[in-house]
Amino acid sequence: MLVYNWQMKTRFVLGWGLLLLLLSGCTLDNIAARQEKATGLWEELTGGRTFGQTFVCTRNNLYRIDLSTATYARINTSPVIFHLRSASPSTSEVAEAFAAMDILTITLPGPEVQNDRPTSFVFPPLRDSKDKAFYFFIESPEGTPGNAITVYVNEYDQYPAGTAYRDGQPVAGDLAFTAYSQETFTFSGVIQDFLSRATQDIPFFTCYCALVLFVCVCLFLSLRHHPRQD
Repeated sequence: MLVYNWQMKTRFVLGWGLLLLLLSGCTLDNIAARQEKATGLWEELTGGRTFGQTFVCTRNNLYRIDLSTATYARINTSPVIFHLRSASPSTSEVAEAFAAMDILTITLPGPEVQNDRPTSFVFPPLRDSKDKAFYFFIESPEGTPGNAITVYVNEYDQYPAGTAYRDGQPVAGDLAFTAYSQETFTFSGVIQDFLSRATQDIPFFTCYCALVLFVCVCLFLSLRHHPRQD
């Protein structure tokens, strides 16, 4: 019986250790900014035009922006260029972003733009993006009527932390978009995050830990009183 109990304790500890090891190294997506509601479409994105949006990123490692696009149910051949720049949190000073250098640009072939669903623009994670304002916009210099895409927008101010821009000018409403960040878990990071959350809500975590301990004790006693039969 002592040997069996020792084996069960060892398996229990190894199981939790394995769980933490599996969790460490996992990479998950988190929403860093979002305005998904749309009330309509803008006109075609032809040459010389730009459609953009400012937003504030709430997390580090911003790495992807999904923009709700439409192709008019046709294959458009004109490439779409995505630009990402830093912007002032104040919309009245966002003009500075237009004179700034691009943080990055992505050129997407026209046929890869999605119709009636989000088009993803993926880039290397921006490590220190938390609480920073950004401005992204798209253009299609080769776009012509009948060979151009468009974007979904909301005419109402559903996203107070940002503003939609048409041809470099602020307009009422917002584009329909979602910004994502990337989070990779490490063993030490999991422990630090747990301790940080625990200190923020001590009564909840005290109750939570007590419940987990109670379940573990019940499981241990159940196994102890029902030894494995050879």
